[in-house]
Amino acid sequence: MTAQNALSSLNPKHPRLFLSRQRLEMLQHGTLGDPSLAALTRSLLREADSLLDARPTEFRIVGPRMLERSQEVLRRVATLALAFRASRRREYLNRAKTELFAAAAFPHWNPGHFLDTAELCTAFAIGYDWLYSDLSDGDRRQIRGALIEKGLKPGAAQQGTPAWWVSVHHNWNTVCNGGLAIGALAVADEQPELAAGIFDVALANLPLALDGFGPDGAWEAGPHYWEYTAWYSVLIMDAMLTALGTDLDLSSRAGFDRAGQFPLQCTGSSGEYFNYADSASASTAKPALFWLGKRFDLPNCIAENHRLLRLRPEATHPYDLIWYQPFPKELPVLPAAAFFGRSEVVFMRSAWNDPQALFAGLKAGSGQADHGHLDLGSFVMDASGVRWAADLGADDYDLPGYWEAGPQGRRWNYYRLNNWSHNTLVLNGHLQNPAAVTAISRLGLSGPSPFAIADLSAAYSRDVEALQRGLALVDGCGVLIQDEIAWRANSGDRVVRWQLLTNAEITLKGPEAILTKKGQLLHARILWPGEANFTAVSTYQEPPQNPNTGFRQLVLEHSESAAETRVAVLLSLRPMQAVVSALSSW
Repeated sequence: MTAQNALSSLNPKHPRLFLSRQRLEMLQHGTLGDPSLAALTRSLLREADSLLDARPTEFRIVGPRMLERSQEVLRRVATLALAFRASRRREYLNRAKTELFAAAAFPHWNPGHFLDTAELCTAFAIGYDWLYSDLSDGDRRQIRGALIEKGLKPGAAQQGTPAWWVSVHHNWNTVCNGGLAIGALAVADEQPELAAGIFDVALANLPLALDGFGPDGAWEAGPHYWEYTAWYSVLIMDAMLTALGTDLDLSSRAGFDRAGQFPLQCTGSSGEYFNYADSASASTAKPALFWLGKRFDLPNCIAENHRLLRLRPEATHPYDLIWYQPFPKELPVLPAAAFFGRSEVVFMRSAWNDPQALFAGLKAGSGQADHGHLDLGSFVMDASGVRWAADLGADDYDLPGYWEAGPQGRRWNYYRLNNWSHNTLVLNGHLQNPAAVTAISRLGLSGPSPFAIADLSAAYSRDVEALQRGLALVDGCGVLIQDEIAWRANSGDRVVRWQLLTNAEITLKGPEAILTKKGQLLHARILWPGEANFTAVSTYQEPPQNPNTGFRQLVLEHSESAAETRVAVLLSLRPMQAVVSALSSW
């Protein structure tokens, strides 16, 4: 279907975006029978009240971007406009107008970093559409004019070039094309040709990014970018459903029906993500979980967003109300271990809904994935409510060469982005091969001792013929990490460095170490090789890199003369033994 045909079903009335009659009635009258919805509504109004005396968001560019400012405008406009629609208090209307007029007066919307422009397109679409009937003709002209001249027209020009972001397979495609399409829907009856042109390009290219959720809902760039991409994917789909009555099957792309399960599996018992790639570790409420839970009958997603909202009720997002779903009456039991292909990540736990449970995640994949690190074979571990084996996440995006990800790219010189900082191996002092593609090669996820084995040979091909890493849960209270290395004949010194990053205190006892954090203990024991001992190593980096304050590495370094090397380390809540057997027998 062409954009022109799709737009022929445009709802001629405002609001046409997101705020259906049913949702408006729920906001205005549905809180009496649902304490959770009533609490979220109170939280929304408190946030709106806090904005009444706040200065409007100012124009400021840091480095190449003003994304935080654009997102702040979007959050403020949505909060104030929704608070007005729910309460009819005109002070919210007036403050929303002030925010919109201030952003309309920006000299430009930074189209050179088009994420910024797209977020403002979404903000202005929401403000224009939700407040339309209460705006004067002059107000409408001012808001509509800024949306068209500073957002939609520059966006249409970049789509026509086309700019690099138009057809990429990651979040820039979704946010930029999606934000433009949402803006176009707000004014499609008044600017039909402009809107149709934008929509045509967006509909042709959005599937390229949506297919990144295939085959099973994960995201190669990590959970933080899963959030961003899923958020805008759901935004454009819901905008189309409410404005046009159809999302033209965008939500039917392979894997998207399972996307809501990924952040649940990726969150450890400590409440933190396995934050691989450039992701942060904090897992907070995600309104898209309500939408995905309703659309694909995933009640655990709905329950998870309720749980996250209870943890931080002050962080209620307007779309937690717009996409609100009551807490499910029944919850299926989720599998205790799950593998996600393409991203090549596996998660396993001893129990759900238990902050004391054992949790581990292991990844393979490629450094060439969007926002990828040289973290192939890295793992994280939670137990007793503590994150023991951690990931540092991203460094400053404005570091010189941060985005040079080719084989000789400067990106790999930064500590947080290469294998020296991750819970994996360094062989002979070398970096992993940035172009390597690796995979989880074998799984045993059922039963009390789930395991996964990653074939990391390609990542270390400079030094090895083959390298396998296995990770297994042991007796519900330990994690065994075992590496088997077959060296190249010309591999030089054959030095293995095994490392675990932690912000726990480390007490060394030769081949053993005790980690202490939040009053809890974790025992680390070298099972193989027998003569090796642990050391504790600083993670400090000189500016301009992040200094990594509070973190250290537990390190095992071993020099080998034989053609093959095995390394096995057991991490456990109590002193225990584990049998070391060949990975082929797992």
